[in-house]
Formats: sequence, C-alpha cells, structure tokens
Amino acid sequence: MAIVKMKRLRVIALAEQRDELLSRLLHVGCVEVTEPETKLIAPEWTALLNRDTGAQGEVKSKVNAITSAMSALSKYAPAKSGLFTVRTDISERDFFDSARRDRALETARTINDRVAEISQLYTEENRLSSARESLLPWQKLEEPLDIDSTEHVELTLGTLPAVAALDEVKGALAEHAPASEVIEISTNKELHYVLLLSLKDEHGKTMEALKPYNFSVVKFKGMEGNAAHNIALLEEQQAEAARKREEAVEAIRGLGDQRTELKLAFDQFSQDAAVEAVKDNNLTDGTIVFLEGWAAVPKLDKLEKELNALECAYDLTDPEEGDQVPTLLDNPKWMRGINMVTEMYSLPAYDGIDPNPLIFFWYIFFFGFMFADVAYGIIILLACIIISKKYKPKNTLGYMFSLGKWLGGSIIFCGIFAGGFFSNVIPTFSETFLGITQDQFPQWLQAFCNGLVVNPVEDPLTVLILAVALGCVHLVFGQCIHIYMGFRDGEGLDSLLDVVPWWILFAGIAVLVLNGSALVVLLGVIALVCTQGRHKKGIFGKLFGGVASLYDVTSWLSDVLSYARLMALMLAGSVIGMVFNTLAAMPKSIIVFVIVFLIGHTFNIGVNLVGTYVHDARLQYLEFFGKFYKEGGIPFKPLKYNTKFVDVIEEEN
Repeated sequence: MAIVKMKRLRVIALAEQRDELLSRLLHVGCVEVTEPETKLIAPEWTALLNRDTGAQGEVKSKVNAITSAMSALSKYAPAKSGLFTVRTDISERDFFDSARRDRALETARTINDRVAEISQLYTEENRLSSARESLLPWQKLEEPLDIDSTEHVELTLGTLPAVAALDEVKGALAEHAPASEVIEISTNKELHYVLLLSLKDEHGKTMEALKPYNFSVVKFKGMEGNAAHNIALLEEQQAEAARKREEAVEAIRGLGDQRTELKLAFDQFSQDAAVEAVKDNNLTDGTIVFLEGWAAVPKLDKLEKELNALECAYDLTDPEEGDQVPTLLDNPKWMRGINMVTEMYSLPAYDGIDPNPLIFFWYIFFFGFMFADVAYGIIILLACIIISKKYKPKNTLGYMFSLGKWLGGSIIFCGIFAGGFFSNVIPTFSETFLGITQDQFPQWLQAFCNGLVVNPVEDPLTVLILAVALGCVHLVFGQCIHIYMGFRDGEGLDSLLDVVPWWILFAGIAVLVLNGSALVVLLGVIALVCTQGRHKKGIFGKLFGGVASLYDVTSWLSDVLSYARLMALMLAGSVIGMVFNTLAAMPKSIIVFVIVFLIGHTFNIGVNLVGTYVHDARLQYLEFFGKFYKEGGIPFKPLKYNTKFVDVIEEEN
C-alpha cells in the first residue's frame, strides 16, 4: 500500500532485435519508454543516433478500417448488447495470431467496400430521383425532349413564375411577336411549365417580350424520347440501384458472425499502434537501437529475465534529483477502487505518500453516512456485484464498480442505524394499505424505523453534531499524517511545530467552553505566535508571521463547518424519499403507489449518487488533502496490454 519504487532503465540492443525487445517489454508490462528529448539535443548523442521511426500511420489506418467495419455491422447487422462490453479471455499465443488478424482485416475491408458501394448507390438513387422529379411536370408533353427546332420554328421548353398570368403573357407575345405561341404543359404553386413556339426569324423578339415575365429556358441534356418515356427509364434505374444497395446490405449482414473476430482484431491492432508509438521514442543508427524509460521495481526480476534472454545491454539505476519520475500506486485488489477518487484530483508526487489507504475508510464511511438507506445500499451493492461479475469492466469503470460494492455496504450499515429503508416506506405502506400503524410493529422493527442511533428527519441537530465531530477527527488524522511525513523526510521537528500549537489552541477552546478557563487558549496563541513565522527572515518577520497565523482560525472553522454537508445530504435524501412515499400513498391505489414509488426513488438514488460522490470527494480533496497531500504526480504509462474487448492471459515466453 504505497507508491511503487521506480528504476531508470536504459537498453541497447541490435536493431534487428527491436521488435523482439518491445514484445518482451509488452509481455512484462512494467516499463514506460520515455521521450529521448535530452538525448536529441546533446551533441554527443546526435552525432551517433537519430530518432527511430515506427509505422504508426499504417497501423492506425488498420485500426480505423476495423472501427469502420464494426460501425457498419452495428448499423446494418445490429446485435443485442448491454450497456457494458462483455470481455472474453484469450491466450497471448492466440492474441498474436497474425493469420487470424489478417483475415479479420480482409473482412473489414470487404465490409468497408460494401459500405462505400452503398454510399455510391445512395448518391445515384438521389440523382435519379432528382432527375425524375424534374421530368414530372413535363410528362403530358408528347414531343421528344431533345427536339428544339424544325426548319422554320424554334421549340423551347421553359418555366414562368406562377404569379405570371398566361393570358397577359400571350398578349405580350401577340403584340411583339404575333407568330409566337405559349402552350401550357402543367402548373404548380411555384411555376408554369410551358412550350414556346416561335418563328426562327422572330425568336429574338419573342425572348425579349418574355423577359419581363422571368421566362427561364429548360434543357434536358442526354435524354431521348418524351418525358413519360424518360420517367419510366429513371424509375427502372432507381429500382436497379435500390436492388444493388440491398444486395450490399445483405452482404454486410452475412458477415455479422465475424463481429467477434473484428473486436479481437481491433484490440490486436490497437496494441500494435501502442508498440509503434514506442518505436518513435527509440534512438538508432541502423545497427543498434537505444531506449530508456522507467521500470517498476516489483517486476524487476521478471524484466531482467526477459532482457537477459535477449542478450542485450541494459542498465538499471535509481532516480536522480530533478528526474520526473512517474507515479504508480500499489494497493490490494479490494482497495483499488479508490484509485478513481484519487486520480480525479491528482496523483501524488513520486516523493509524496499514497493517499488511498488513508482515505479509503473515510470516503466509504462518509458516503454511507450521507446516503444512509438500507434499500438503496442493497440496490447499489447488487448492481455492482452483478456488473463486475458479468462484464469484468477494467480501468476507471472497473474501479467504479469495485468501489461501488464497498459504498453499497457502507450505505446499508449506516442505513441500519439511521432507520432508512426507501426512507419511511415501511410505516407509510403498512398504514395506508394494511391499516397497521408503526406502534403496532414488532419491537425490533419499531426500533429500526425510529433509527437505532439517530433519525435524521426527527433529530437533525444530533446528526449535525455527529458530522462535525467526525470532521474534527478527520482533520486531526490528516495532521497526524503530516507529522509522519515530516519524520519520514527528516523534518520531524518542523512537522510537530506545524501542528501541535494548533492542537493546544483547539484543546484550549474546548476547555474554555467546558470550564470557562482561558489559560490553555492563551498558551495556544503564544505557541502559534512563536512558531508559525519561524521560516520568515528577521525577528519582526517571524513575529508578524506568527501573529498573522492567528487569522487561520477562520480557515479551520470553515473546514470544520464543511462537514455539515454530511448532515445536509443525509437529511435531503431522507426527506425527498419521504415526499415521494407520501405522494405515492395519497391516491390509496397500489398501481399508482408502485409507479410513483419506482419513479421517485429511482430519481432519488440518481440525484444522491451524484451529490454524495461530489461532496464526499470535496471533503477529501479540500479539507483532508490540504493537511498533508503533495500532488502533481505523473501517471505511469507502461507498455502493456490495454484492450477493450478481450483479456489477454499472459504466458511464459
């Protein structure tokens, strides 16, 4: 239960061994290969080595191909799936089966080709549909669309705005081009579709006469025969395109059974992409390859075994001052869920302290204290157990459900002492539908409903006192950790002087309240004035710093009062549940009761989950961490199996 110790690793191997070296590092999963930035600016290095290059672009294109194919299957051949991904186990040997991976890639390319074909056919169908729509107004025209003149007459297809009166148009033509004629083919709300007949030697006058009416010429290039004939042809072509599109869709559906292979290939190529990214951090001259990074000490034996088998040169050294050493937290499996809370704030610095064992109990207990409902706790506990067992979520999601089991247990525990079971549903339901009042319950059930320790609705003041008392213990615990870290780092006296004067002051305040004596308070004030400015320069600076520290009493008061949120959220959850129970029981109908009950308590659980998580985390981040925590850690990102759909079972090389 600590921050994992790291060693600086440097490796030199033959360039032809590069892939095998990275494969062995991937197998061990404890080495983070770092950027060689300092080496690339050092003349003695740049004269010999250059940055190595991987094939990230090529591998990422394969990942994208697999991803596109999986998306196409989800669209055209959807399969039943839950909210979470069901992971399957696979051996390392099967995971690196290149033939299986290549077959999946070929399947993905086939699917993507079909998707491209479907897209082209959709485009073609839209084009044909638009062409058909443009011909519909002309389907009564019997003349071929490609005839535009005879020996003496110009035939022109065109449109006029629907607001233009055709009689007026004909009158204008009679005046300026008497031999011309406008024949109406069809009309809709927007346009008149017309055939214009004019003598060739009067065509110019005809067009000039129609200019005020916004006459627009229509041409149908490449079409032979009349409109009805072309509409029929277009409909046939549309039907053919739709048939081909459906064939392409069916072809994709026929590959639906390859979904599992595509998921495996996605993980395989994603892992390849991670390896290729590491190659970009290597240095090489074409003959040898050099890499450096950080190795986690607990797996050094396994790492050295793999490196010795490769017969490469390597060096493992302790971090030097100024090194940016990554942080890896090592906790028991049952405690790792709290990583989610720590990582949302910031990992501890490498030379800090692992906060997980320190906040684990507090976070879980505070969460249960604020929720405090047996039924809610059972629901959360069962949901987390079922999801964890069935779907085996990893990383942050895995942490969340692992932590959720503990939170559910804590909610049940605190709910027993606060008398919460869907708030007050037991007395509400029994009185409304069974005619049994609470005083008729068995003695043990009465005791439970009244709260074995406290009832947040009937006695909120006691809950507030408990919350503040817990807060004081929490803060003092944080100060004790500060003292421990001081002794660990050789600054034990400083850590005692940081904390003990405050203890004297607060003990004095307690004595003043209980006995009316201010002597201990005065001793605390003197201790603060004499110690809190000790790092300032000069006697006046030290004195002023000590006096100014007295103002921090307000900060301490604010920290303590922050724990009142424990009471506030416990009370809020109980009252909201009571309101929904009352609303559900008012119509005195079982059906209405069940509906309102389910909706109301689902809402209450959801709201309280978010609110309790946030406020619990705030107490850890601001009040508790502020007493000892040294944040700013860099996450340790080793080259290891990081998969989405499968769990790789490691084997001995």
